[in-house]
Amino acid sequence: MTQVEIRELVDFSELCTMFPLVRQSNPELDQETFETRVAEMLHGGGYRCLGAYREGILVGIAGFWIGTALWCGRYCEPDNVVVDQASRGGGVGKALMAAIDAEANRLGCGMMKLEVYTTRHKAREFYRREGFSEPGMVMIKVLPSKGGLTMDELLHKARL
Repeated sequence: MTQVEIRELVDFSELCTMFPLVRQSNPELDQETFETRVAEMLHGGGYRCLGAYREGILVGIAGFWIGTALWCGRYCEPDNVVVDQASRGGGVGKALMAAIDAEANRLGCGMMKLEVYTTRHKAREFYRREGFSEPGMVMIKVLPSKGGLTMDELLHKARL
């Protein structure tokens, strides 16, 4: 198998190329909503994203945020780590996580945290292999908002 090249997707148009991959784990997401959210994430929240390329083709993505919280200090939070279904099991996810680890270390993060649906067993197994554990739980309260998910939609998505 050919080597994976990891590089940061740095501008809006480059980030928009990841839409087909994001749809693999978020099939309910339409292009317009995706682009609106990416723009907000870039301009308001410090979102960054790495792309994994094989022979010039985007085969994986891994977004991440750097933050600080009282309970843990500086942390890194991977978000929407997606590997194309045809490329899974070939080291793409591992390469993306290694690149995020390196950047988190470079930026002085003391930990990484992430959220993953409890029903996504393969994803949870992957993250465990990458050194994550499950010491707690994420609790969610859905608020009424335009374009937001209802709790039923969220629970359905968790089962995908």
